[in-house]
Amino acid sequence: MGETKLFQVCYEGELTIDVSNAMRRLGAEPNFDQSWHVWVPEGGHAELIVRYLRMEAGMEARVLVGCAQFTTSRDFLFIRHSLTPGADYSELHDAIARLGIVVELPFESTFVVQSPDTTDVQTLGLALGELCPDDALMVTGISHDWAYCDGTTSRMNVAAMELTELQFRTF
Repeated sequence: MGETKLFQVCYEGELTIDVSNAMRRLGAEPNFDQSWHVWVPEGGHAELIVRYLRMEAGMEARVLVGCAQFTTSRDFLFIRHSLTPGADYSELHDAIARLGIVVELPFESTFVVQSPDTTDVQTLGLALGELCPDDALMVTGISHDWAYCDGTTSRMNVAAMELTELQFRTF
């Protein structure tokens, strides 16, 4: 039997019936504000999930997918907060930036951080949660297998030999 992997899926934008139906067909289970997790059999990758969701949810879908990594030696931190109208997230965003290199992505409330910090994600989540104005925050570790689309571009992270340089491939 092959290994299954857990992927975290985050969607930014209007939650439509097409998005909900695509997540249901994928077998995704909700676990945060417009976020789901899905178990994928061996051979599945973040890029494949993004391709599927882009086809099913529409070209304007803004989706970020990352393969969960449950060790403190994770490759990246995946951080997501809710968007409460009028709330000030600047203190939280400053703290996220102090964790390491925040990958520049076209998302408002979803971050990928390359961090040398090996603190467990529960402890990081509790600390960052103190700075989150609406107490709605998700922090998880992900591997190098992550990808996103923003309506115009679809890109996947390409594992690099040196952690100082991120490389992406457009698909």
